[in-house]
Amino acid sequence: KMSDAEVEGKRYKVVWSCLLLVEMVMSNVACAAHFQTLATNVVGKVVELLRLFNSRSTHLVLMAGAIHSAARLKSINAKHLALVTQCLGLVIGTLPHVRAALMAQLPSKQHTLLVDLDRVKKEYADHNEKVLSKFVSIIGGIVEHALAPRIGKTDFDARAKKSAAAADGSIVTAANVVCCPFLEGISSNTKKMHQVLSVLLPEEHLQDVFSRIFAYVDSKVPSLFITASAASASEGSGGAGGNNSFSLPQTDDGKRRMVLEVEAMSNALNRLSGVQPWDFSAMKVLEKKLDINLDTEGKEEQPDDPAKEAFGNKEDAKAEDSLMNGEDGVKENNGDKTHERYEGDGSDGDAETKESLTENVNDVDNTNADNTVSSSAAVEITNNNGLSSEGEQNVCNGEKDSSTATEQAGLSEDRSEPCVREEEDET
Repeated sequence: KMSDAEVEGKRYKVVWSCLLLVEMVMSNVACAAHFQTLATNVVGKVVELLRLFNSRSTHLVLMAGAIHSAARLKSINAKHLALVTQCLGLVIGTLPHVRAALMAQLPSKQHTLLVDLDRVKKEYADHNEKVLSKFVSIIGGIVEHALAPRIGKTDFDARAKKSAAAADGSIVTAANVVCCPFLEGISSNTKKMHQVLSVLLPEEHLQDVFSRIFAYVDSKVPSLFITASAASASEGSGGAGGNNSFSLPQTDDGKRRMVLEVEAMSNALNRLSGVQPWDFSAMKVLEKKLDINLDTEGKEEQPDDPAKEAFGNKEDAKAEDSLMNGEDGVKENNGDKTHERYEGDGSDGDAETKESLTENVNDVDNTNADNTVSSSAAVEITNNNGLSSEGEQNVCNGEKDSSTATEQAGLSEDRSEPCVREEEDET
């Protein structure tokens, strides 16, 4: 029979033996308050009572002594563990008040006796931690011994093919996928434990327990799949493969099906009421092992952003303008170089002579630059005048055709410019 007790605003569901313990401790504290000479002995008696309760509850529940005791329990289940942790929580909550009441009755020289109460509190906390870990052990035993053999009968490639045939074109997601017997067993057994503990444990204890369970499941599920695949591979290489051999999926649909089923199991666990959602990483582990990524799989290409496209067009236009400007600059530079070459040319228009003259001008030392420029200018004036007269004579005599006369006339016009500039400089 369970009873409700409240300490510092927290409610506990405890059994009759825990209430009897609290009553006996309060009786000893009252005795110390009425008879201060007995306060030293009362501290020792309270410590003995608390340690007796702690040791007996450990033996009966954690060590399954209740199965062979007068109670004749068939098994120790999650309900028994939940009641033990509630009783321990009640005692831990009352110990600070008991310690303060006894300190008030003890002389200052004997306050060191209260160290034993601090040790008892630590023993209760350790016992409570073991009980909480026992919940994980229960789930672990079910997963590793009762459910793990089901992995050998699972073929995710075949399950993916079968679901694709029955889906009629609909997309299979984690919301509508049916888990394999192994994953479904983990989900159903965890839900059963939640139904029991949600009635007995407060919310903070419930969150603590299931955070431990989720952490165990998150790390154990991928390792069991990988271990089963490795064991089947070793048995197959030794020629002892059986019908229950398991192998990781080979097709993309099978890999996707495996990850989706694990995701569906994790989503079902996170939907339990009163628990803190857990960030499961089992899917990422399996994706890495299977070399598949569901985050990028099946995503359609997004249409280009109009603003981004416009910005890109502007950038392309700028690049094209800069390219055209660069070509114009090259052309202008080439034109200047050609003009300079014609200015430094001799009396004829031979290309080889122009190149040799340009090379000779470029090879002149910087120390003689002024003399070279002045001499080149004098040559340019004379040559230009000579070319102009030759062009006029050829046009008048009619020795050359009209095209040659036109080219030389144009050349004379081009070469008249430096002459005009030189005359201006002399002026």
